[in-house]
Amino acid sequence: MKNCTSEEMNNHENNQRDITSSCKNALAKLKENTWKQRLAKIAHNWRTRSRLSHLNEAQLKDIGLTAADVDHEVRKPVWK
Repeated sequence: MKNCTSEEMNNHENNQRDITSSCKNALAKLKENTWKQRLAKIAHNWRTRSRLSHLNEAQLKDIGLTAADVDHEVRKPVWK
């Protein structure tokens, strides 16, 4: 087994700190993106469902939906 010098040990500890710091930063970005993505999805759902609810029968027929389909979609929570 090889004995490490104090310099090698310090380098190893510094590398460990760098890796730990990088991991923490990556996790923070993932969490931030998750919230941003959720908020974007909620905004998208609200906007599209609002527009969908204002379409008339002819427009709904053009896109292949019924008033019941629209009612079902509009009643969903915005986060789904």
